[in-house]
Amino acid sequence: MKKYKFTINENDYNVVIKGVDDDNIAEVEVNGTPYSIQVHQSQAQKTPKTPILVRKEVQNKPGENKVAEKLAPMPITAKPSAKTINAPLPGSVLKINFNQGDPFKDGDVLMVMESMKMENNILAERSGTIVRVATSVGATVMQDDVLFEIQ
Repeated sequence: MKKYKFTINENDYNVVIKGVDDDNIAEVEVNGTPYSIQVHQSQAQKTPKTPILVRKEVQNKPGENKVAEKLAPMPITAKPSAKTINAPLPGSVLKINFNQGDPFKDGDVLMVMESMKMENNILAERSGTIVRVATSVGATVMQDDVLFEIQ
């Protein structure tokens, strides 16, 4: 509801616009008398209230897609080639499920670690054999410490 004061031909008018519907019919009150009037708008008055954001197209610089390529999932055919299995996070070793010389398969739980009061399973990323167990139960390991050497 908007209130206006007009002076037309030296006569004062108090106008209250109560609302305008979709058909451009306005409900107004002039000096206490209600009226329904049709509002004619020019194209210049029909400007949207929300500004339109105009941006230039983003141009990628050479090498910007390298990060996305590195974060892309590894293809199933690519097997990890590491000769060690490292700790993914710092914690304490709770249980070691394989000993030196034991064969393991892809997805086997090699070890259970506790980190931030949660048990975390250390899984084998490929099949192989344990060459050396580099830690013991109860030991505290830091992130990227070697847990197993594998073949």
